[in-house]
Amino acid sequence: MLGVLLLSYVQHSAAARRVLEASAAAFAVGELALAVRGRRGAARSDVAAELVFRVVFLAAILAVPLGRALAPGATVAGGAWAFAAGALVGWSGLLLRWWSVLTLGRYFTTVLRTSKDQPVVDHGPYRLLRHPSYTGLLLVFAGGGVMVGNWLGATACVVILLAALAYRIRTEERALSAALGDRYRAFAAGRARLVPFLW
Repeated sequence: MLGVLLLSYVQHSAAARRVLEASAAAFAVGELALAVRGRRGAARSDVAAELVFRVVFLAAILAVPLGRALAPGATVAGGAWAFAAGALVGWSGLLLRWWSVLTLGRYFTTVLRTSKDQPVVDHGPYRLLRHPSYTGLLLVFAGGGVMVGNWLGATACVVILLAALAYRIRTEERALSAALGDRYRAFAAGRARLVPFLW
């Protein structure tokens, strides 16, 4: 795959654009499918916190094209290699996010909902991380920003998204601790939030 991406970038910039567009479409379709999922019998968490997260998340998305518009000369060095690395990181993140969704099954929702009877899932990507789907999001946006080719937009996007996720994680962990008690606290004690063995 890496060789195909390099060749397409070097020989046909239109092909590289198609790879970027296909990647963005795969992410958008996946997120739209998640957005329409519901979960009966679960309590919705703080609506104001949810709104704040959504607004900051949107700002992170807009940072990529805005960075490119404001600083078109802030190109990512490395050309085809950088594009291929960005695609690899982005798709790794997308696959990690989808794996997380499949592992949680019906308990995965984009709007934070909890119920006292929900299990604490500790297998799959949750073996190492508390929030692997958020790690996946960070990788998707970091990789996508590099593929777009503007380091200012990519950096701003990742920094803003990291702030949004830190806020969301704090809200989510508070809700999960309240709903699941010691079961969730024991799970959280042995796992990093976003980066294995770090945080």
